[in-house]
Amino acid sequence: MLVDQSTRRREILEKILRDNGYLNVFSTSGLHDVFELVTRIQPDVVLIELDSPNRDTLEQVRRIRDRQPTPVLMFAQDQNAQTVHAAVQSGVCAYMVDGVDRGSIQPAISLAMATFEAYRKVRVEADGYRRELNGRKRIDQAKAILMRQQGIGEDEAYRTLRKRAMDENQKLVLVADAIIAEQRLRG
Repeated sequence: MLVDQSTRRREILEKILRDNGYLNVFSTSGLHDVFELVTRIQPDVVLIELDSPNRDTLEQVRRIRDRQPTPVLMFAQDQNAQTVHAAVQSGVCAYMVDGVDRGSIQPAISLAMATFEAYRKVRVEADGYRRELNGRKRIDQAKAILMRQQGIGEDEAYRTLRKRAMDENQKLVLVADAIIAEQRLRG
């Protein structure tokens, strides 16, 4: 998907993309509805060309990153380090300053897609760690409940949790959730 407010630049870019083997190029001049278009079209990559990204454009990119993850490649004239940083923080995978030409488009797209994939892997891994940490917190909470209710130590509470999980053929964290829920019902 190609986004450029300049009709002339957009036509040149479309031709460059087609010459590089991208046959299905959807292009638009509207920066205000980029997120909605990405959601509807689901492109492989989004190319945005503009002079300088403004807050609204970066918010559109942020929405894409958070709700419809897609590699975003931005071509801009603004070389300011803060602007580049803000663009990358919002979800731009590659920020190119020197403009677009036939020789740079494919490497730039490849860079954006590789950066996106690396970011996606890190995010999936972080989500897994977050879930694991959350599960451990719930297990610790269930152990504390058992320790209080039964007057036992931490090791014994953990063994009690494990035994119940094995007896019920459930994951430890699900048994912990059940113990926490039982405690809440008791008040």
